[in-house]
Amino acid sequence: MGIRAGAEMTTLEMRFIALRCKDTIAPTGTLAQGVGARQINALGEVYERKYGLTTSQRVYGTVMENLAGRGPCYLRTAGVTRGRDEDLMKAYLNMAPGQTLRWLESGCPPSARNVEIEGTEPYIVGGHTASGYWVDTGRETTVRGLFAAGDAAGGCPQKYVSGAFAEGEIAAKTAAARYLDRTPPAPDPAEAEAVRRRLEDCLNRGAAEPAVDDLERRMQEVMDEYAGGIGSHYRYSERSLCAALEKIGDLERRSASLGAGDARELVSVLELRERLTLCKSVIAHLAFRKETRWHCFAENADYPEKDPALLRFVNSRLERGKIRTFFRDLVPKGETYEH
Repeated sequence: MGIRAGAEMTTLEMRFIALRCKDTIAPTGTLAQGVGARQINALGEVYERKYGLTTSQRVYGTVMENLAGRGPCYLRTAGVTRGRDEDLMKAYLNMAPGQTLRWLESGCPPSARNVEIEGTEPYIVGGHTASGYWVDTGRETTVRGLFAAGDAAGGCPQKYVSGAFAEGEIAAKTAAARYLDRTPPAPDPAEAEAVRRRLEDCLNRGAAEPAVDDLERRMQEVMDEYAGGIGSHYRYSERSLCAALEKIGDLERRSASLGAGDARELVSVLELRERLTLCKSVIAHLAFRKETRWHCFAENADYPEKDPALLRFVNSRLERGKIRTFFRDLVPKGETYEH
């Protein structure tokens, strides 16, 4: 919604791709850090240090080992003590119960069998990556009165829950200081009427083909195949991104004729349209960064190496129906600036 309102966005090309336990999508950090489980391929070779130990490199190494025919890949848990078995099952019961249930149902606890691992599909979440709204130090976006914190605030990766709480407090205090005593502008009656008519037109049209679910499924397929999804091993090229943009544009045109049978379906239609807008923004960011700065997070087949000259933010804004992308320089240490 913020993109459509003209807010400046940042770093949408830095998707988050987690290394997870296969099928259950349970986190792997508890195994890697809690019991020191190493990443190994099907030959029993430890491969993690060959590619690096950052989050993106751990995923990248797993992808490359599989592509080289040395998969499947695992976290080596076989041989841990039975006492650690119980600790791990309790820990996962608290955060990812599906993994504990798998161990119990199979009769193979962590000590009996290594845990297979894989990457997830890409996520657009600022809590793990730097994607989101371009905000000032008070967490206000470039749309006056609109604040962003936690997952929505861009430019600050790996903040997790505690960082999100801190940003929420900063945003609330800033909003109170800047706007509590202000009289909000009166809404534009003509604009409000235009919105009401668009919503009523969608409801009056009624649910019809194509169904919202069908278009959303196709949207996911397009982004997976042409914009660096899990099915394409997170790789994309300028040609594939052009194809993705064309196909997303076609889905956007088809979504304009969608009808809704009730308020719930209306929400689904609006969400689909907003996700298609986000798809176009992500594609624009991926195309603009002509390098591979984070393996797997943004694996550019045309530019497989990191370019030191591109240590800059990629930002964007929706202007007259098109996504405009541009660079923002990093702020030198000890200096600040506001948008």
